Amino acid sequence: MDLESGKYDHIKDKPIVTYCTGGIRCEVLSAVMIKRGFKEVYQIQGGIVRYGESQGDNSLWEGSLYVFDDRMNINFTDEAKTIGECETCGGPTSKFRNCSSLSCKDLILLCDECASREENLACQPDHTRGKRIGQIG
Repeated sequence: MDLESGKYDHIKDKPIVTYCTGGIRCEVLSAVMIKRGFKEVYQIQGGIVRYGESQGDNSLWEGSLYVFDDRMNINFTDEAKTIGECETCGGPTSKFRNCSSLSCKDLILLCDECASREENLACQPDHTRGKRIGQIG
């Protein structure tokens, strides 16, 4: 775990807010952070899904939320901002697609037009590492 490596020790004195889909993983993460000496660790009660359901898009959250089922993402309202960028054309999108290689576990962030071209679903070395479709800002 990167946290155990000391990689984030430089932010131990800053307030940290953790958020997870349903809140369960944050319970573990928060405990580990406190054990490692982080001073101020908070978590969103009930997870980011409950937060989004109660606050909608009139909050600090913007964009879509990646979820771990066939939907791949959810929006809290119809007015959700699209902050993701298509890996092929750079246009706005919040839709992840499965790589066409059965042995690959990566997802590709593609707009509808680029996803319609089979070559864009082919396996690439990097895919979506570091891409996001939602954030607290």
